Amino acid sequence: MEASGRETLRERLRLPAFLVAMVATFGTLGYLWLWRDEGATLLDALYMVFLTMTTIGYHEVYPVDTPLERIFTMFVGTAGIMSLFYAFGVFMDYLVEEGAETRRLRRMERQVARLKDHVILVGFGRVGRQAAAALRENRTPFVVVEKNPHRVRRALAEGVLVLEGDGGDDLVLKKAGIERARGLIVATGSDADNLFIVLTARGLAPKLFIAARAEEASVVPKMLRAGANKVIDPYAVGGQRLANLVIHPVVVDFLETTLRKGGAPLSIEDILVEPESDMAEKSLAELDVRNRFDVTVLAVIRAGEPVVNPPGDFVLRPGDQLIVLGTREALARLEEMAKGRRGE
Repeated sequence: MEASGRETLRERLRLPAFLVAMVATFGTLGYLWLWRDEGATLLDALYMVFLTMTTIGYHEVYPVDTPLERIFTMFVGTAGIMSLFYAFGVFMDYLVEEGAETRRLRRMERQVARLKDHVILVGFGRVGRQAAAALRENRTPFVVVEKNPHRVRRALAEGVLVLEGDGGDDLVLKKAGIERARGLIVATGSDADNLFIVLTARGLAPKLFIAARAEEASVVPKMLRAGANKVIDPYAVGGQRLANLVIHPVVVDFLETTLRKGGAPLSIEDILVEPESDMAEKSLAELDVRNRFDVTVLAVIRAGEPVVNPPGDFVLRPGDQLIVLGTREALARLEEMAKGRRGE
């Protein structure tokens, strides 16, 4: 079971409720023993404990005359009041936090409503948290959809935009802005849930790019038929990475740690050439992106077919996707130009 970011009311009241019950039980048994000669019943003793702990002030069921009876009554009264105030304080503290969290969730809903060209991440478990970290590192706006309250609190504690709800619910996906999103990552730990979420999302957004997680290899074809663009088995990917660390350790080390320039990490991204872009109908030699932007064009995807290491006389067309390598700042300037805005 995962640790929650904040305990539930039941968990918080466990200790104070136990203390109240212990004082009430001890007091009831004590009065039964003290008043054994007066013929006191269990109800008489319990009623006396109730009067003492709540400080209501009615007269005693039986006279409290002896020193032992008075000392015992003072002890029950003191311990009872302290335990009740402790329980009341815990309850009020929980209510205050609940109100603050509710206001924070509503504020987040308003922030999500303003998102555009963002990524929706369904599931905030181990895989989902890794995906969220990658999105944050890439400065990509995203919102998490999670139905587990503990994971919702964890996301809130980490400063992540989150909506509590089922990712397979149409209303929840619409609230997450699926019509405005650039992509959807389905990363829950259940293949059945992931399949249903993919099917639901594809019905709401026919052109949305959907990447899904699969626990079993047999589920991959089903998710692709349901509408996922890509399906990843995280365990297979992890195993392949471990093998590459042994087979090609230098290459892996270069890609993960050495690929840096002037202290700024390099990135490989895809950039779409828009119809109104100044890059359209121009050759790579004319654009001279290497010298102007300090960016390397690794490949161009045209009509789904990759052209690896394109020559200088390769003419770009609207709809081409450039696979480029460079710093984030350089890639951002090139993307501005590809969208039809000045890139320098």
